[in-house]
Amino acid sequence: MNCPKCQQQLKERYVSAVNLNVDYCPKCKGVWLDRGELEQAMPVADPHLQIPPNAVRLRAPCPRCAQPLHAFPYPQTRVTIEMCKACRGFWLDAGEFKQIREAREQLPSPDEPAEEAPVGGIKGALIRFIDTALEQLLY
Repeated sequence: MNCPKCQQQLKERYVSAVNLNVDYCPKCKGVWLDRGELEQAMPVADPHLQIPPNAVRLRAPCPRCAQPLHAFPYPQTRVTIEMCKACRGFWLDAGEFKQIREAREQLPSPDEPAEEAPVGGIKGALIRFIDTALEQLLY
């Protein structure tokens, strides 16, 4: 397999911290993760990731199956990744794994109730007025 960025032959390395063999480029330090490996390596990864309709089709070929990669921002991050529609593998440039993990770890847990931001302006004043009026009528 070759790197989609610099065409170097990818090397395989066992990463004991995540109990996974990953393919990486010794030149640009990018990483190829096959389908399911990102979720295995990063518990906060999006398990239902899909290529969005507005993803950019690239000329760069998938290292696994040679189909074109598609670039798009990883959900709830500012990191642009490349993904293959055919085999559903990911290309992450150097440092992007860490950036995705850090951004996703900052998200609220699905078990935590979301805090509602107070509504401001006239709408907020009206809501507070109605709440106060209802409290006075009911209590």
